[in-house]
Amino acid sequence: MTEETEQKILDAALEAFAEDGYAGATTRVIAKNAGFTEMTLYRKFKTKENLFSAVLNRSNDKMIEDFGSIFMDKKFENPRDFLDAFIRNLVELGKDNFEFIKITMNESNRISGNFIDDFVNNISGYVEKNIQNKEMDYRIFVFNVLSFIYLLLLDYGHSFKDQDKAIDKFINNIFICP
Repeated sequence: MTEETEQKILDAALEAFAEDGYAGATTRVIAKNAGFTEMTLYRKFKTKENLFSAVLNRSNDKMIEDFGSIFMDKKFENPRDFLDAFIRNLVELGKDNFEFIKITMNESNRISGNFIDDFVNNISGYVEKNIQNKEMDYRIFVFNVLSFIYLLLLDYGHSFKDQDKAIDKFINNIFICP
């Protein structure tokens, strides 16, 4: 199977698992949406579970790579500038990887890898490098930021008609707290 064929199947599967969940997504529909037969899908992935794992692993690798390319070698004048860039870029990262995020949130009982914990640990180290505060629990802070971003992405402009303004207020609230 070519890399292009595999990628089309993985893309169709990502969309199906995000939309219908593991139980609702069928290999027949995934194969059809990818433009192939179910036999082609099974030839490469053998089982639906293998396909699901491949989708998760590839999506996780992409998200970590995207995170690294956005953040790793940037310097900031102060914590506020860091947080502004950090949160806004995480929102964009979330938008670009929303299907994967949705799967990890909705299918956490089915996922053997601990993608969320690994991602939070990775981000926590980055925050610690840029905001040095002995009293700060970086993991809890990152969970708060990610929770805000997830809810912002789920909202689709209903409660937060202006996402930029909501982000500004969130950052301001962080700096109001002692």
